[in-house]
Amino acid sequence: MAGKRARAMPVNDRRKWEVWRAADEIRAEGGERVALRNVWARVKRNAGVAGNNQVVGEHLAQWAEERGYSPVIELAGIPDKVSAHLAKAAVELWKAAQDEAAMVLERERVRMAEAIATERELRNEALGMVDAREAVIEAQRAEIARLGGELERMRKHVRTVRALAFWRRVAQEVWEILPEREAMHLKEIVPRIGHEFVKEAEAYTDEWGTDLLRGVIDQRVKFKKLFAAEGSGRYRRRRPEDDAA
Repeated sequence: MAGKRARAMPVNDRRKWEVWRAADEIRAEGGERVALRNVWARVKRNAGVAGNNQVVGEHLAQWAEERGYSPVIELAGIPDKVSAHLAKAAVELWKAAQDEAAMVLERERVRMAEAIATERELRNEALGMVDAREAVIEAQRAEIARLGGELERMRKHVRTVRALAFWRRVAQEVWEILPEREAMHLKEIVPRIGHEFVKEAEAYTDEWGTDLLRGVIDQRVKFKKLFAAEGSGRYRRRRPEDDAA
């Protein structure tokens, strides 16, 4: 602005002096804002000290900070004293905004760190639960396998018991077919076995016939139960005198 006097510049820094002088002139004229474009345009008139736009920009930034230059305030026509206060207030406001932003960032950083720690804790807890669950599942699988084996043994036992009970019933059926005092040949006995026995026998043997029935009867003859052999495939009911002999 008009009335402001430029501070003395170091003689040994001609380039900086030229930039500051051009900026002061543009500011004093008050017709346009002090910017790199118009400052560099004036400095380039002195080709020996102009430098490139980067160098000019650095000197111009120093000038604006030193002079407390605010183009918005100055172009609005605000008095120097007021503009200086406004510029200072703007700097303080900017610093306060930066401090507030830094605090917000710090709070966010702390929040994120806490969230990450919580997530890790939950993940570790979940992994522990998974490990425990897998151990339980493995134990359950072992128990299922054990119970499966036990069930299979029980099934085999039940099949054996049922088979023994069935063949006892077959033997009893043969005993009832035989006359009280006379012997019969196997070929005469087999056709008289009830159809229900023949049908049920399919669950315990692949072939029903004379040889199978002979085995059932001979086993009891051997242990002196129910039957006595007369020879040539003939059998009769066992009598008390058979045991006395």
